[in-house]
Amino acid sequence: MKRNYKNLTVIFFLGIASGMPLALILSSLKAFLLDRGFDLTTIGFFSLATLPYSLKIFFAPFIDSKSLPFFSKIFGQRKSWMILMQILLAVFIAFFSIESIANNLTLIAILAFLIGLFSASQDVVIDAYRIELIKKEDQGLAAGFGVYGYRIGLLISGAFALALAEKFGWNATYYILALLMLFCAIFTFFIEETRKDFISKNENFAQWFKHAIIAPLKDLTRHNSWFAILLFIVFFKLGDAFAGNLTLPFLLQIGFSKIEIATIVKTFGLVATLIGTLFGGILVKKINLTKTLWIAGAMQMFSNLAFAFQAKIGYDPSLLYFTIFIENFSGGMGDAAFVAYLSVLCNLSFSATQYAILSSLASFARSFLSSSAGIFAQKIGWYYFFIFSTFLAIPGMIFLLYLTMKNKSSP
Repeated sequence: MKRNYKNLTVIFFLGIASGMPLALILSSLKAFLLDRGFDLTTIGFFSLATLPYSLKIFFAPFIDSKSLPFFSKIFGQRKSWMILMQILLAVFIAFFSIESIANNLTLIAILAFLIGLFSASQDVVIDAYRIELIKKEDQGLAAGFGVYGYRIGLLISGAFALALAEKFGWNATYYILALLMLFCAIFTFFIEETRKDFISKNENFAQWFKHAIIAPLKDLTRHNSWFAILLFIVFFKLGDAFAGNLTLPFLLQIGFSKIEIATIVKTFGLVATLIGTLFGGILVKKINLTKTLWIAGAMQMFSNLAFAFQAKIGYDPSLLYFTIFIENFSGGMGDAAFVAYLSVLCNLSFSATQYAILSSLASFARSFLSSSAGIFAQKIGWYYFFIFSTFLAIPGMIFLLYLTMKNKSSP
């Protein structure tokens, strides 16, 4: 039992390392760009920096099957990849504090994309490491610890970063975030390796491609209605992602300060998310996965209407507490049910690569499909933007209805 708690603690801290880079490029970077005077259309397209999360299928098999020269012999296969990605993240986050880079939109875009790439690569290793470190019967609990750590990571590079920027400026903020990422690498150095004796297979490209890519993909098609399942994964969080893409610029424009956003959206929002995640996990166990997906999907869709109401009212901190609770509680429920759904789709023989494939599809809505959000917000205004985002949740619900009728969404 003591060993289990130790391993779960490791998963919690790796969750922090996983969450920090994502909030940096999804949230804090947009506040940074707004402070620099860039328009909403430009800011909206920065969601493309998260595109590597949708492309993990292209590099996950390589990371999963190959060792790093020299480093893997010292640290082990999993740890060497994690440490390398965390060091690269620390270095490139620190680059944002260089004034000549901070005023160059092209360099900012390149840095943001590279951070997205290294962060997505880190996630591939962490997911595989969790599966290998934790016993099968404890995977659900491990996922919860990972999500909680992940949310803390989002809080650090979200609320904490905004508060630091308000008080000390963005240069100091990025230095501190880079230092925290470096601490993650130091922590990883001391954890247990799960592939101590791993040696990359000596095979040609055709052999590697067959066992590392074709086999996991082919295995996914064993599910009946597998194509509808993949479309459901893409669209389930589209409405939520589309609205969330510009939540921070929206609140700043209607008069909320960075400190208020840090307090209400990031800190209070984290509490609401954790409550929702716990509630979603309980529902999955009590009433089954399919029904929980329906409840969470409906709540996610209608939570966008709370933001539409906020847009009508404008600056009102009390209303924002309500809006954020509804949005984050429903999002937490959706996360718990959705991660459980992705997990049960995976074959344990290909869990790392298959989870990368499915999570890549899930992040497609957050990155590519939501990248045009700034155009809509600028053309139709905030109120109708959030109304429109509500309707974008409908395709996901249609695919869920189809899968429910086919009785294939429940494991």
